This record gives sequence, structure tokens and C-alpha cells, in this order.
Amino acid sequence: MNAPAAVPRCLVRAPREDAALRLFCFHHAGGGASFYGPWPARVVDGVDVLPVQLPGRESRLREPRFQDAGAAAGALAGELAPWLDRPYAVYGHSMGALIAFAVVAARMRAGGRAPLALFVGAYAAPHLTPPLPPAELYGDADLARLLVDVGGLHPQFLGRADWLRALLPVVRDDLRICASHREAGLPDPDEEGRPLLDIRAFAGADDALVDAGAVYAWERYAREFRLTTVPGGHFFPREAPEPFFEELNRSLAGLLDEARRAPV
Repeated sequence: MNAPAAVPRCLVRAPREDAALRLFCFHHAGGGASFYGPWPARVVDGVDVLPVQLPGRESRLREPRFQDAGAAAGALAGELAPWLDRPYAVYGHSMGALIAFAVVAARMRAGGRAPLALFVGAYAAPHLTPPLPPAELYGDADLARLLVDVGGLHPQFLGRADWLRALLPVVRDDLRICASHREAGLPDPDEEGRPLLDIRAFAGADDALVDAGAVYAWERYAREFRLTTVPGGHFFPREAPEPFFEELNRSLAGLLDEARRAPV
């Protein structure tokens, strides 16, 4: 019997062996895996929520950060490969949608198992211009104010120069990842040229950064596609969780049935 694979640094904990479906979750720019802290208590039973922690923040604060999507995708796909051997789905929020897509693409190019679904939230499709301009176009004050405007930073932190000195370099590197979106790669089509992914997209009705049309453009990469507009702004899972989780759980319940029928 093979020894269990070591838990990669990018996961905050080991996957549960008894879960029928693994849900790997990728966080937004400037954020961390703690964004998904409330999720295990909100998703349907049988789904193992596995937040992915990028380096350079929270528990990985001292590690070098990624600055382009291709490097991030290659490293994360390699680390997660041993845990993508059974039915799984992927959720990415904002920048996390781009990284999730890139990881799935890298895994599929390597001949690995495709996810049952790719969930993307609050982010424009990869062939579109990223929602935010390159980091170099913002001064510190402008970047901090932008984070407040989209709901990613509480206004009280605008007066905390020490805290902003720690946060803003992380945000700048994450914006470089977003600007390198064309390095993310695309999933290879099947022999008839059709995309291989089931994509389920979410847009916030009051999102001032990414409109529903830009989120709908993910249809280009989908074998099956559904867009749901939910109440809230750019961070709708945190701002208006009930409608979002109601729809997410409806999808996850269907995937659980599929996962239980799938060969392991």
C-alpha cells in the first residue's frame, strides 16, 4: 500500500479521506486562505473545503511571492497533483479565479483528472483586460483607496501606515499576477475542438470592479456554463453570504451525486 502523500505547503490542512468531493479554493488579490474560513460550516455535508494559501501572506508570510500566473499555476499544480486523484471541484474568487483556471489548465495539459466543475467569482474571463491596471500605475495612497472602494479593505486601515506597508507590496505582486493573465494558459480542447470544463460563474449585482458581462465571458472556455448574479459587491461571499451559498450548495449537491458515482 502506498504511503499517503505529504500535505503541500499551499494547503492549510490535510484533505479528509472520508469526503466524497474536494473543493479547492483560491483567494483574491491581497487576501489569504482565511477568506474561506467560514466556508466549511456553510457548504453541504460531504464536501471538503480546502483553501489554498499562496506564499507571502498569513501562514506563509516569509516565503517569496509569485508575480506571474504561469509560475503560480505550474508550482501549485505540481504541489496539488497527488490530491487531485479523486473527484474534485475548484473555486476561485477575483484573482483566485484566474489562478484556479490556470492550475486546472496546467493539470489537464499534464494528463491529469479534470475537475467536476470550475467555479469562478467576481473576475473577468482570461482573454479580457484584467479588471485593474498594472500595479505600477498606482501610488500607495491611490491603491489603498481603491481597496477600500471595492470592499477589500476597511476604511479604518487608511490611517495605519505600518499595516499598509505590509499589505500593499502583497497587493502589488498579486496585481502583477493579474497583468500576466496571458501566461495562464488555456485548457486543451478535446479532439473535436470543444472545451472540456463545466464552468459555473458568479457575479455580484453591485460589484463596482467587475460587471456581469465580463464574468459571462468565461462561457468561451466552458463545455457547460451557468452565470448567477447574486446580491452584494465584489466580495459577495462575505457581504451577502446567504444567497450565494444557497446557489453554490445547489451546484455542490449535484456534484456530490456525480462524485459518488465516479470511479476513484
